Amino acid sequence: MFSLFRKKKQSRKEKSEELLKKSGIKTNDWLPDIEPDEEIILRSPVEIAERVTILCIINFVAFNTFSGEEALEYIHYHNLSNLLTPLEIEFLNNPTEEKKFKESWKCEGIWVLLWSLNIVEDLEFPDHLCDLNKITPENYPIGDKKDPNDFINNSWELRSKSQILDANDLYYRMDWACVDARINGKEMQIVHPGVVYERHYALNWLINYMDQEWDDISCDT
Repeated sequence: MFSLFRKKKQSRKEKSEELLKKSGIKTNDWLPDIEPDEEIILRSPVEIAERVTILCIINFVAFNTFSGEEALEYIHYHNLSNLLTPLEIEFLNNPTEEKKFKESWKCEGIWVLLWSLNIVEDLEFPDHLCDLNKITPENYPIGDKKDPNDFINNSWELRSKSQILDANDLYYRMDWACVDARINGKEMQIVHPGVVYERHYALNWLINYMDQEWDDISCDT
């Protein structure tokens, strides 16, 4: 028999806060709920596959597998030039060491977007950098003798809106905790702030946060 006093269904915010508290991460009662499911239009599987393909090419330049020139030739050869953002074009034309370091963090965005396509099974707790080597070559957008358009045009199945919004809400609140620690001169040791930020960034793009495009994503907390 169901209890007449059973706990009410938790909101997304309450579930996130419970998870964070269990991990010892500070929460903020004043942080609002994210937009409800019915107000969110997720990026399409094709959009996500296009974006992650470009990020993987950029990542190869960041880690010196491709030169910027080689990456541009590869992108042009496969008719992907229209998928580059202005900042990505700028980077590929002048991939300085400082810019490479910054772009190397986008591996976390790759991880999140592949998770959204059900290629990565679990985002894993963000206390360490992701390992893209865990992704099998056949599930990676680019590789030896591969046409990235085959990946883009595959029939990928997107995770449910509920799953993606749950992750977005959780990383939104986790990012706040990282910012709060930094502002107060404390070291965040439970999670890696850089990993949290990059994943929050990719999740905001996934949910079309404020209709912002990739170069302009804001991670408001």
